[in-house]
Amino acid sequence: MSEHPNAVLARESYDALINGDFDHLRGTLLSDDVVFHVPGRGPLAGEYQGKEAVLSYLGQLSEITKDTMSYEPQAFLADDEHAAVMLRAHGERGGHAIDDRGVHVFRITDGKISERWSYPQDSYAVDEFFG
Repeated sequence: MSEHPNAVLARESYDALINGDFDHLRGTLLSDDVVFHVPGRGPLAGEYQGKEAVLSYLGQLSEITKDTMSYEPQAFLADDEHAAVMLRAHGERGGHAIDDRGVHVFRITDGKISERWSYPQDSYAVDEFFG
């Protein structure tokens, strides 16, 4: 059985992040009106609307962690409108490390990521790490 196209798209987004390929994200994977929903009360929490805002947010994650932030997808669930990814995220910052498991839920529209919700296992730890 082949992987659902929306799972493939979600997987490609992590590959692009790991490789720092923001051009592929911008040009191929993200819709023009994409929205990322980032929970919590930390400095990076909020809604990022549009490609440039989303890419700026992803760039901040990379910059703050000095390119140590990484994502390891563990499982993909997909249907014709969504993909859910169980993942492990880890990074280092100022002598501190984060190692969190969570879920990203993607809404896929016309073959592109149009929305993403993040659900970390420990949002307090994420807020503290990026605070």
